[in-house]
This record gives sequence, structure tokens and C-alpha cells, in this order.
Amino acid sequence: MSGFKRYDEDFKQSLVNLYQTGKAQAELCKDYDVSASALAK
Repeated sequence: MSGFKRYDEDFKQSLVNLYQTGKAQAELCKDYDVSASALAK
């Protein structure tokens, strides 16, 4: 089993939209249990 999570396209797009509307990256990572490197991609 690999050591990383897979996220569906809808989930990824919703995080991108939240980030673009001004939500902080650190807050998104904490709220959605996503690593900073995953969010940066």
C-alpha cells in the first residue's frame, strides 16, 4: 500500500476554490486534513 492519499477531482477543486477566495493555506490543511505539499500541487 502506498503512503499517500488520493483525492477526487471535486474535493480538489473545492479546496482550490476556497484558497482562491482567500482562505489561508494553513487553515485549509488543518480543516480538511490535507498536507501543505498536497495542497500546493
